[in-house]
Amino acid sequence: MKKLLKKLLIKLNRLCGYEIIDQNEFSFPSLKDKNYNDLSTINQKSIVMPLGEVKITRKIKSLGIIVRTNSNIHISDQNKKRIFNKDKLDYISKSLKSLIISINSFKNKFKNFKINLTIVDQSNKEDINQLFDDVFSKLDFKVKIIAFDKNEYKDEINLDYTKDIFGNLSSLFKCFNIGKQSNDDLIFFLEDDYLHKETLIEEMVMTYERISSQLNKELILVPSDYPYLYMKERKTNIFAGSHRHWQSLDKILCSFMTSNEILNKYWDNFKLTCQDHNDPIEKYLNEICIEEICISPIPSLSIHMANANSIFGVSPFIDVKNEWKK
Repeated sequence: MKKLLKKLLIKLNRLCGYEIIDQNEFSFPSLKDKNYNDLSTINQKSIVMPLGEVKITRKIKSLGIIVRTNSNIHISDQNKKRIFNKDKLDYISKSLKSLIISINSFKNKFKNFKINLTIVDQSNKEDINQLFDDVFSKLDFKVKIIAFDKNEYKDEINLDYTKDIFGNLSSLFKCFNIGKQSNDDLIFFLEDDYLHKETLIEEMVMTYERISSQLNKELILVPSDYPYLYMKERKTNIFAGSHRHWQSLDKILCSFMTSNEILNKYWDNFKLTCQDHNDPIEKYLNEICIEEICISPIPSLSIHMANANSIFGVSPFIDVKNEWKK
């Protein structure tokens, strides 16, 4: 009798748009006793305790991920060494493997969600092709690999095409153009030197849905909690994402997630980013952050494997050595 009454009470509450919390056990019987951090339903509702429910009006059903790789350049436009001082191919391998783990973890939960992965590679080496074959065999969909020739944008970039920075800007331009032509709901631009948490894709997508639905605005999400954010006093806003806090930014790097609407609205800024050696490179991307909401996670979802002293490198309060070993 008690179980029957419980079921009826759950149904009545749900019909009225409410969920039940068992105060004694701090469990959620109307949500089939899901884990505390796993109460949300993609495309439907975002639940964060004790903040309650946000109805999802900005539904994300597909994601295009575009990754730039280049095993020929250790750190673009710098003479510094990376943390752990490994060969560049090792960083690319770790980065891609961690990304694939995150994609598969997400796809196991949300089987109908569509993900497209494109690699824009400048390496032109057999060893990286072998790496691609090995890593991408773990996916259940085909990856598009583009062997990129930096001279494709030779006439559009105002630099000596023999310099390393030219190749960097040219490949970035290629990624932006691919993103602009994509039909995916969101585009995730990534570089080849980030180590990703398993929950990266899930949290980025579900946080975008939640905050975009709350604010009725398109966003830019950065996956890393960079040290520069704590180097000086600045004003910021804090948002509750799907699983952690996020803070607003006034500047970003070249790894970020956004929508086609943002890409088209600020296409001139994206083009100008790639057409000259700006200082900083992201100068025109940062202008977008003045007009739109750009946010990054606290703590980080991706670790930038740059120099240990870089203000754009390893995130604070992350056991990077353990993450690297994993």
